[in-house]
Amino acid sequence: MLGSTLFVDKSRDRVRPVVNLFLDELEEIDQYSWASGTLAWLYRCLGQASRAGARGVAGCLTLLQCWIYEYFPGFRPSHFEPPVVGPDEAWASRWIGQPATGSVADPSVRLAFYRRALDSLTPADVFWTPFHQRPHLEVRRSLYTGVIRFADIGEFYDPARCLRQFGYRQMIPPPPSRPQRADRPEAPGGYVIRIPESFDAAWDALLSHMDQMFMFDYLCLDRMFDYLCLTTYVWIGCLTTYV
Repeated sequence: MLGSTLFVDKSRDRVRPVVNLFLDELEEIDQYSWASGTLAWLYRCLGQASRAGARGVAGCLTLLQCWIYEYFPGFRPSHFEPPVVGPDEAWASRWIGQPATGSVADPSVRLAFYRRALDSLTPADVFWTPFHQRPHLEVRRSLYTGVIRFADIGEFYDPARCLRQFGYRQMIPPPPSRPQRADRPEAPGGYVIRIPESFDAAWDALLSHMDQMFMFDYLCLDRMFDYLCLTTYVWIGCLTTYV
């Protein structure tokens, strides 16, 4: 479960030694936040995979795939209707589909298809609240702002950067938090991020005032597009030609 599903690395059939430390006290393992640890590990793996020299991706890709299927219906398995999941079944089991066949199985064809699909996405193509209209009312931790950790790995978690998935109007988010040290070379092996331990104090101080801060609707501020142009499109252009 830990080495082959939640905290997967590129060694395939091996488990990182640090995982064993969490099993020393079996009576306490139900008190650990396994979900945030899995997400922190996935965030770190996605950061490493974004480097130019990366040749693969690790982390809980089952979680990533299910997140894509839930929020982006256009990327779900074709001609596949997810079944109803029972209370004792894993939510991810509803996305067990059939492998691609024919020309769709060609990696180059799939790559071109997904690039076009991503470039043409509109807000109407996103299912913003697939689990609950107000998911934070079910899971208060989802509105936590701060650092999530797995062992010595720390990653920033900031729900204010995507408020629409909580049913709120998207506001211009505050500036992102800065790590104590960040080395992100092209080779993923030198990928290092250090976050001060002072950020961990926020884990036990949930933000309860967010309910009053934001409006309940699914729109964005009129200034949001200008903000995105300044912070995103300067670095990423819209691809129109595929080779």
